[in-house]
Amino acid sequence: MTMTTFRAAALLCIGALLAVWLAAAPPAQGQEAVPASLDPAERQTLAAVEGYLNGIDTLRADFRQVGPEGDRAEGVLYLRRPGRLRVEYAPPVPVLIVGDGLLLHYHDMELGQVNDWFIFDTPLGSLTKEEMRFGEDLVVTAFAEIDGRIAITVVRPDDAGAGSLTLVLDADPFLLRGWQVTDAQGFVTTVALHDLETNIVLRPTLFVFENPRKTPRVER
Repeated sequence: MTMTTFRAAALLCIGALLAVWLAAAPPAQGQEAVPASLDPAERQTLAAVEGYLNGIDTLRADFRQVGPEGDRAEGVLYLRRPGRLRVEYAPPVPVLIVGDGLLLHYHDMELGQVNDWFIFDTPLGSLTKEEMRFGEDLVVTAFAEIDGRIAITVVRPDDAGAGSLTLVLDADPFLLRGWQVTDAQGFVTTVALHDLETNIVLRPTLFVFENPRKTPRVER
């Protein structure tokens, strides 16, 4: 795995996580999302999954990431609503991602570069909000429940062509297992979660970013 490939995959990973993968400005010509046709039982399950996700105030999990070219990385993910996130990649990957409630900071420690976005304008925004809603924040384009697993594919309401996110959960009881992101070119990045803990006490300092720059430069 080249570091260039990894950096692209890392950005895709955070886009995955918390949904709607191409942060920054809305597209000039979006492709309209077409909602899946769900039967009453599927709608009931979807509402229950929404309730489960909205019931997660804090989260800690180990993750393993596999990129489009088979490149692998792992690390630890922390989340606290609203708007707080920390993604620590294990060595030798020199990347740290911190959401501090206002900005999402992507720090490439090897290059000494930092990119910042307003967190609620980023892919992570929907899932780090106090509440997210399927059909409003994210349009459900596919739903499947097979062998005790649920897969829910969502896209941005304003641009379905930008890519899709598929959340994967255990069905009974609900447990978030990870997600898969397909970008606009059809390349797939998979993130699997392990040893997931929810609604635990997390140190506030996890979500404080020590910026090497004096003034953040916010990407739009």
